[in-house]
Order: sequence, then structure tokens, then C-alpha cells
Amino acid sequence: MSPSSSSHSSDNTSATSVADPLREQIVAGLRGTKERVVPGKTDADRQFAYRRTIPTMTLYSQRGLEIYEDITNTKAYYPFEAEKEILEKYGDEIACRMFGLPSSLLVGNEQGDGKRYHEPSGAGNTGADKEKWSDRGDTKVGTFNFGVNGAVSAATSSSAKYGLAVELGSGSLDKTRHLLRSMAKLLQPQGDAKASPMEAIDYKALDLEAASLHSTLSSLASVEGDCVTTSLQEQTTGFRRRVSVSGLHATYDEGLAPSALPSVDENSVSGEEQRTTSIMWLGSSCGNYTREEAVDFLRNIDLREGDTMLIGIDGCADGPKIETAYNDPEGVTAAFILEGVDVAGRSLGGEAAEVLKQSNFEYVNRWNAQLGRHEAYIRAKTDLSIPIDGESVHLEEGELLQIEVSYKYLYSEAAALFHLAGFRLVQHWTDSSRSHYLYLVEKPRMWFPSTKASAAKMLGIELDEADKVNDYGVPSLTEWEDMWKAWDGLMHDILSPKLHFTKPIPLRHVPLFYLGHIPAFRDIHLSRYLNEPLTEPSHFADLFERGVDPDVDSQECTHWHSQVPQSDDGWPSLQEIAAYDERSRERVKKVYADNEGKWTRRLGRVLQMAFEHEAMHWETAIYICLQACKDLNVPRGLSVPDFSSLARSTSRLIASQGAGARSKTLSFKTQTITVGHDDADTLDDETPFHPAHEYGWDVEHPKRELRVGAFKIDALPISNGEYLNWLEKEGKTGDEALVPASWAGQAGGEWAVKTLYGEVPMQYAREWPVAASGQQLGEFAKAKGGRLPTFEEQSLFNQEHPVSQPLANVGFANLHPVPPTLPVEARDGSQVPATDGGLWMWTSSILKPWDGYKESSLYPGYSSDFFDDNHLIVLGSSYASPRRLARPSMLNWYQANYPYMLGGARVAYDVESH
Repeated sequence: MSPSSSSHSSDNTSATSVADPLREQIVAGLRGTKERVVPGKTDADRQFAYRRTIPTMTLYSQRGLEIYEDITNTKAYYPFEAEKEILEKYGDEIACRMFGLPSSLLVGNEQGDGKRYHEPSGAGNTGADKEKWSDRGDTKVGTFNFGVNGAVSAATSSSAKYGLAVELGSGSLDKTRHLLRSMAKLLQPQGDAKASPMEAIDYKALDLEAASLHSTLSSLASVEGDCVTTSLQEQTTGFRRRVSVSGLHATYDEGLAPSALPSVDENSVSGEEQRTTSIMWLGSSCGNYTREEAVDFLRNIDLREGDTMLIGIDGCADGPKIETAYNDPEGVTAAFILEGVDVAGRSLGGEAAEVLKQSNFEYVNRWNAQLGRHEAYIRAKTDLSIPIDGESVHLEEGELLQIEVSYKYLYSEAAALFHLAGFRLVQHWTDSSRSHYLYLVEKPRMWFPSTKASAAKMLGIELDEADKVNDYGVPSLTEWEDMWKAWDGLMHDILSPKLHFTKPIPLRHVPLFYLGHIPAFRDIHLSRYLNEPLTEPSHFADLFERGVDPDVDSQECTHWHSQVPQSDDGWPSLQEIAAYDERSRERVKKVYADNEGKWTRRLGRVLQMAFEHEAMHWETAIYICLQACKDLNVPRGLSVPDFSSLARSTSRLIASQGAGARSKTLSFKTQTITVGHDDADTLDDETPFHPAHEYGWDVEHPKRELRVGAFKIDALPISNGEYLNWLEKEGKTGDEALVPASWAGQAGGEWAVKTLYGEVPMQYAREWPVAASGQQLGEFAKAKGGRLPTFEEQSLFNQEHPVSQPLANVGFANLHPVPPTLPVEARDGSQVPATDGGLWMWTSSILKPWDGYKESSLYPGYSSDFFDDNHLIVLGSSYASPRRLARPSMLNWYQANYPYMLGGARVAYDVESH
């Protein structure tokens, strides 16, 4: 239940008017369906079967909104107070994050001298210098990333100076006023800064009721005059800047149309000083849509790169609490629902209004736990006949008409909703009872959302046929383009050109090599399949064909690799490599154009292999970059993390879980599992192409059964904090063999974690999984009384806690590790999986051939070159892995003492000893 503006509008005061569709909706709802709709599968559900509906929009007349305000003042109606609590507690933090600013601008420690001392944001790099990249991407490289202390002023940052906040279904603004006060603070200089973080913020309240909108904004300007001003008032020079507020009388669709919002030019904004827009959808209006409708609505919201959306969602699952909230003892909610009946009658007019009125109905409600929604009905007190356009609609005594549903979303369901809608979750806030959430989301430049199938399963919906795709078949051309955009973002934006000839990891080539290796690999395999010449310059194929993977101890290469220049001036220029890459990409596009409708299984594999090879090297490039993290440009096209506020949120979550929750272990009984899939590339030439075929690598074939003995395993991976505590306890913080390469020492004996945003202080990263070598993590596990899990054990764990699901930190959901999550109970009683926090999981199992293994005929040596008893299997995926690599059959491997890969581990225990 929440004021909604989805479709209906009346007279217009500031926006375009459209025909009123409410009457047609009422007529269609009363005519109903031939078959009864049963909201569920049980006998109890059949008691609430219905054929007819009344549109929810009838509830939000002028009188209805007045009654709704009374509802928000009842003790039983928790959603209003819960969201108000969030905005009162975290309004400053939220306002900063809505516009891409660090919370430390407003959230800090007040000292005795009255000055605000900023808490560090945790993002360690400074804004990058502008650097020219002439043949790939934009000419402006690097963006504002909060600086070392998170208190960069507007005078020195390149963040947006102008903000626009548009609230959908604004209502009374009783909650919003808390956020407006926080926005106003962003218009004032903070601390010792001479300039304010932002120069101007416009707030537009969108609503359907013009009279209510005018009255509410007038009252707001009167009561909150120190922080807001109406659009008719001038901002007086020399006085305190205020948020400019105005109304937008429109439906959601009208209000979000580009023509309804002020253009950037109207604010005389140019270049890097562009406006940041944040759409606000507070309350719980999202719940008034079906889950499928909510996906469609959010999917169609057009956010620019850098814009955000703040969404309020009711996450309560307490049935009695919900039923009471929607049917309060005072009868206010009943009056609200029955007022909608009168509105429907008046809309029909004539004799219908004499029948369709509240005195002929009573209010009925219930919590539907299976569907996760509250349902509101009206029930006919007697037989009724409603005349409509020359016909009569007959209602039997006791017949139910559904008038409103309010879906609730567990955190996991909200995550799935956002994935399906194309939103990346930036951050969230919740009230003290954890029954209501505010989610901040964006549509980023680089992101690979969860598979639609896994997100739909978590959300509890059925996919349309058009959305049922083979996630592991031939990659689409759109997937290629997304991959190229991500690759360019890393190698041409994040990676500074000055690093191209350095060796952040001595065991690897210079980063420039990988810029040529990716197109060369792609081109070599296309030329072999198509029997065509190599893309020019053809000698690039020899130069860039294969990288090095030397032995960590001896640093000797044990397999063939390309011979590369020994001096910087021996390499091709950056421009030459970029042009070569572009020609190779055009060749891929031509392959798709030429082979539409005539694919072969072998061609599909060539494209899958080249595509996933690029995906794997995205991760290679990232862990190389991490070893030079202080010299990187900040990732563009997605919100810079506010590590300090994220850490505060994690602390609140851990406190709510109770002591010992995060140290729990999970038990597994002896059982047989199936791993791998059937996909021998030696059969390609004799097997017809089928779009449903799942491609993979030779180590994934064949499907086979494995026996797993009973064991226990920690629910969460080893954290940075745990590992540091162990080193400190053992007095080994100075032991280079045990200190992870993912850490950086800082002044005063402190530690930080290397990220693409710089070095993040350990205080913000203690709950993240520690990235370390298998050897290091094995030592920790041994000291804890356990060991690394075997391949069979980790496979079983991953089958119950798949890394392909929406909660997992993979596919660039975040460009850094995050605190892993515990398994919790889902709405249907099943289990919401645990997560790894964004790292592969080491096992103790050595990579070796098994029964049925066949070396790839297309890529000989892909795995067999590493059957040397030195490489351990890792499973899962990492934050730097596109989700395609998170498929259940996928496995990877690294030398046990290789310190740079993005790998963590859980500690496993023999049942007898634990």
C-alpha cells in the first residue's frame, strides 16, 4: 500500500494531459475473467478465488490520499515508520550516494571545536589526470573517486555540480523532507572547504492529484524554508543555498519522459559538470505491481550513465504483522479501501454509482505467504447487479473482488528483481527491524547480470519464452559488444598508458601484450576454421599468440610461448594494436552476418572459445592491475564505492545476526554427486548444430559421478580479518611467505587491501574474503584444525550454493570483494544460497586427467600442459569473471603458491575430528 501514479491523471497544471483510462479499467475489471483466479494452490487459497477486480488506482483519489495519511499515523502501519526511520538515520548518507558523492562529506565526527572531521571513504586513489587515448574510447580518462580521505571539495572534484531528484508518487512528503534537508547540506561548504559539494539541486515531486501536489509543496516551502525554495523564488546571492522544489502533475510514464524533465542545457551545464539525476520511488509502490510487472516497469526506466534510482521496498515476512498493518483495529485501512469502491461507482456514473458503493461491500484481507504478498478484497454483502453500458454485471452475495495486492521482497528477491531489470545494486539501507529497505541502483557501463533463469527462479516467476535462452551456447553479438566495452574500459580507461610497459607481476608479460593477445587469439582460430588469411599485420599472430605461465619457484616456462620484444621500443605502438583489434572485431561481426541460420557446432565452439578466452583474460588483467593499484584510473561508468558506509552497513548486519553466526559450519553427509557436462569437441564435425547445446572446455567433459564422503565446512570463506588475526597471533605479519599479495602495508604497521579504486584500509575490508595463494590458505586452515576442501567437497558445496545466482559477487557486480553472505531461509522454506564474496575457491585437489577426459582438438594443451602435479583446482568464480564463467561445470587451476589470483577458501573438516 503506497500512493501510486502508474496510469491515471486528471486536470493538468504543469505537464501534458492524457485521456483518463480509469473508467475503462473499472469496466474491464468488473466484466472479469471466465475462469476464477485462485491465488495459490491450497484449500485456503481457494477460499479467496475471484473473477473480478477493482483497479488499485481508485484508492488514490483526493479523499483516498487523505485517508492514507491517516493510515500512516496508525500504530499498526509499520512501512511508513520503518522508511521514515531509515531517512532520519541515514538521510545524509543516502543524499550523498544518490549523487555519486562520498558519505564522508556529511557523515563524520563532530569535535569540540565545532568542526567536522571527515571519516575516510576508503577509496585510496586520487582523481586521474586527463590522458589522451586517441584510438579507443573517450579522450577523457579517469574520474573523481573521493580522494584519499573522501573529502574532496567541489572545487577539485570532477563530480557533477548539479543534481536533479525526481520523486514518483510523492504524496505528503512527510518522509521526503528528511532527505531534502540532507540535500540542502550538500549546497553548503563542509568543514574547511570554501566551495560546497554541489552548486544546485532541483527536486521535482511527481503526483496525480494537482490540488494535493500544490498544497503539499506550499506547506513544504513554508515549514522547511531554510532548506527548500519553490521554483518561483529566486536563490539570493550570499544567502544559504536551498533545494529548488517544484511539482510535476503527471503519470509515471509522463513524468519520466525526457520532455518532462529540464535539460542539461537549461542549467548551462557543460563538459564534466553535467547533471546527475536520481529518481526516487519511496514507500512500497513497487509492491503494488506483480513481480513480472515490476521487472518490466524498472527495465523501461532509462537511466543515464552516472544516474541512480532510490527504491523503497517492503521486505517484511511476518504474516500477522502484515495483516494487522493492512487491517488496523481502528478501521482506517478499511475506510481507505471502501472509499475506492465509491470512486469506482462515481467513475461509472448513473445507476451504477447507486450500486457500486461502499455500503454494499465489506473489506477482507489476508497475507499470502506462498506468493509473498498481502491481498486486499471487497466482498459483496448481497446479490448485486451493476448496469454498465447497456449490460449488467451480476455479483453474488459473498463474491470477492480483488482491489489491491502488495508484494513483499526478501533481500534475495529484490536482488533478483534488479538483475532482471538491468540494475546494479550500489548500496542499501534498512530499518532497525530489517523489515523495510531503501535500495540505490544504477545502470552501469560494465556489468554482466545474473542469468535470467537463475534470477527468475529466485524471484519466483516464470520467464517468457523470449527470455528462455541458452546461457552457455554460442555467445550473441550483443554479448561480444558488452565484452569489448568492458575490455576497453579496463585496458584503456582504468589502466593508465604509463603502465603498459611495466611488469606489476614479474611472472607475466607487460600489460601491452594482452592488448594484442586478445585479438590475435580470436583471429588465429577464426582463420583456421574459415581457412582464410590472418588479419593484417599477420605477424601479430606470432607475436601475441600465447602468453607465459612460468613456474613460480624457478620462474622457468615449461610450455611454448610467443617470443616477445625485450625492449619497449620493440613493441608495436598502442595505435597499431588498437587498429588490429578493431579489424579483428569487424571480422567477428562479419562471421555472424554471414552465418546466420547456417551455424555448425564447430563454428559455435570457435566463437565460444574465443569469447571465453577474452573473459578469462579480463580477470588476468585485473589481478595484474591490482599489483599497481595506486597508479590506476578510477573505473568509469559505475558508482565509486563508499567503503566506509558499506562497512558500517556490514557491521549493522553482523550485529543483527547475533554472536557466532558468521563462524557456523555446514554439514554434508556421504553422497554421490554428478559433475561436468558432455561436450567433447572431437565430435563436432559429426554432430549437427543445436542452439541448446552447452559449450565448455575439455576439463568440463564428460558428465560423471563422484562419491563424496561426509565432511563439514565453514559457511563463510576465510576473511581478511581472520587471516590478519592469525598472523598477528603467530607473530608472522612480517613473514613475506604468508602475507597475501592482495594486501599492502601502510604507515604505522597498518594494512590495506588492493582494489581497482586504490588501497582500501583494512578497517573497511575485514569482512571481505581474503585473496591469497592456496599454500597460504592451506596453512591457515591447518592452524584452525582443518584443511582445504577437495574438488569433490567444493563441488558439492557449489551445487547447493551456486555462484551463478543473483546474490553472488561475480560478473562485475562490484569491482572488489564484498562480505560473503550466510545461507538463509527462502519464502518457500528452501534455502537462499550462501555466497563467496567475489573470489574463486581453492581446493586441495591436483589438476589431473580423469576417466573420460579428452584433450581438446581445437586447443591442444589448454589443460594438459598443466598436468604437472603443481596446479590445484579452483572452483566458482570471482568478481572479475563474467557470469558465463560461473556455470556449474566450469573449473580453473593455479599453482598452489601463485599469490596473485583472485582466490579464497573455506576451511573444511573431517567429520571425525570436528
